[in-house]
Amino acid sequence: MKRTIVIGDTHGCLAELKELVAKLGYVRGVDKVYLAGDMVDRGPDSAGVIRYAMEMGFEAVCGNHDNKLLRRAKHIARQRSNPEYVNPMKPNEDQENTLANLSDAELAWLGSLPYHIKLDQFNAVIAHAGVVPGVPLVRQRDEAFMMVRYVDKDNGKMKHMVMPGYLRPENSDYWADKFDGGFDVIFGHNVVGLKNIKVWENNSGGRCFGIDTGCVFGGRLSALVMQARSKPYEVIQVQAHKQHCVSDRSEE
Repeated sequence: MKRTIVIGDTHGCLAELKELVAKLGYVRGVDKVYLAGDMVDRGPDSAGVIRYAMEMGFEAVCGNHDNKLLRRAKHIARQRSNPEYVNPMKPNEDQENTLANLSDAELAWLGSLPYHIKLDQFNAVIAHAGVVPGVPLVRQRDEAFMMVRYVDKDNGKMKHMVMPGYLRPENSDYWADKFDGGFDVIFGHNVVGLKNIKVWENNSGGRCFGIDTGCVFGGRLSALVMQARSKPYEVIQVQAHKQHCVSDRSEE
């Protein structure tokens, strides 16, 4: 039977991704696999994750780390055409190595990714970070799909984390705690724990599935497996081979 599979943040953990796909028994042309964004940064082989996703026919949404890599690529290209141009981004050896190992076609694939994907058969949407509660999908900003964590308690607008330290802003709620839509949201971005995914249910019949279980930080890589909305979902996981990165609580 055809399955729809959504895999959480890979962050360059290619070996774990391959192990998870094997454990899933993925059948190309039958199963549909989506990656929930943030394929790059922090882990050992970001370019390899992109290449593998393309080779396997996976689809994906753009995460904030993917977007940041694309921004860096544009600045580097501008520097090449204009040696006097100063890249405003801080040096990042990880991203620069990733770009050096990506072909133009692979970078173009990354740049073509949508910010959300609707799964109409499941009454669900995949977005890397989530959505702003109360805002229709057609009015959600790309930034929200990639970055949202907290919303203002009073007006419901997205609030950015406080710097330095990536701290929770005052007078805010986590977006999934306030979500009251009648559809499901499947997202990554925020590590909900190093073992289990987290599920929120609301009074409108909607659910939020947080599936980033921190593989790159030594947790697990998780896949949400669905066959029909009326049937129970399944969670398949693999343990990180090692702690590839120490958590810095960074959204960027």
